Amino acid sequence: MIGRAVTKVSIGNQLRLSLLVRYLFIGTLLLCATTHADESQQKELDNLKRSISNLERKLEDRGKQRNSLQSALKKVELESSKITRNIRSLRNKINNLEKQLTTLDNKQKTLQQNISQQSAAIGQQISAAHRLGDQEPIKLLLNQEDPQQLARVLKYYDYFLKARADKIQRYKKDIDNLSETIEEIKRQKLALDQSKRELEADKKKLSSRVSSRKKTLDKLQLSLRTDKKKLDKLLNERSKLEEIIETVKNAAAKLVLPSNYESFVSRKGKLKWPLKGRVAHSFGSRRSGTLRWEGWLISAKAGDAVKAVHHGRVVFSNYLRGFGLLVIVDHGEGYMTLYAHNQELLRETGDWVQSNEVISRAGDTGGLSKPALYFEIRKQGNPADPKVWLGKR
Repeated sequence: MIGRAVTKVSIGNQLRLSLLVRYLFIGTLLLCATTHADESQQKELDNLKRSISNLERKLEDRGKQRNSLQSALKKVELESSKITRNIRSLRNKINNLEKQLTTLDNKQKTLQQNISQQSAAIGQQISAAHRLGDQEPIKLLLNQEDPQQLARVLKYYDYFLKARADKIQRYKKDIDNLSETIEEIKRQKLALDQSKRELEADKKKLSSRVSSRKKTLDKLQLSLRTDKKKLDKLLNERSKLEEIIETVKNAAAKLVLPSNYESFVSRKGKLKWPLKGRVAHSFGSRRSGTLRWEGWLISAKAGDAVKAVHHGRVVFSNYLRGFGLLVIVDHGEGYMTLYAHNQELLRETGDWVQSNEVISRAGDTGGLSKPALYFEIRKQGNPADPKVWLGKR
């Protein structure tokens, strides 16, 4: 009987061990598959960045040969974008420093009040102790005849001494805190002054770049006096955009979307606008010669937040001649959205973005005379009318 029981236990242990090994083996396979999938996605993303980088270099070399004014415009617009970003960052820093200074000033006032009150209380206690003299406990002993009363008085005296010591300790601590707070206020004021000086310097730089941009833009407009030249320029810029789109379309097709991903087509007619503004030029309206608008040009204020209309992955985030600072978001299943003429780009190639997430700030890069956002929707590489896809403002 004992032998059978031992055998059963042994068989049971073997079965459990076998199941454990099987689960570990399956877990290892799943882990390897997940790791392989992640590595594969990263490889495809690296290929996408490499393809875009190669194409950008090719377009840049081609552009240098064609028009030095366009190159000058690109340079000054990129410099302006960088300065604008610094100005925004400095303003945020100044606001934070001013808030911290307000908090520190309030802390200083509170500490000074506490110190003043504690100083008065400690002064009273020291005065009372001085009146009793150096032999305080002996005097209390001589003044009491009832032993129970004496015990209570001595107990109170102990409490008094402890309370006095605690007050002195808090007093010292508050003085130390006040000293540290005053030093911190000095440091914050120095940092604030420095940030304000940097802000003023950047404002001057930006003003200079804006003036330089206007001169370059005027020269560029002068060089495009005829409609044919304007049309040729627009067609050339459009062909570059098509090359970029074709490149990212082929590369993005290999990127896997999350399993819980809501399809772009399911949001047809319900997508939120990339920003609030008047549509200055609508899809299909005449642009120049036979060229038509393939998206919407939406009026905006410089620095307005531009939001992704649907979640997806940024497949292009850079400067493109004629479109300025441009963001292209891939939404899967052949759908993409384009956001052009930005003042500042807030997301990089490869970043995942959520619906309604700020991805850039509106501007006039790419040669616009005033700030606006050029917005396009692409279906299998072909332009689609945003009116059909976007919901009500």
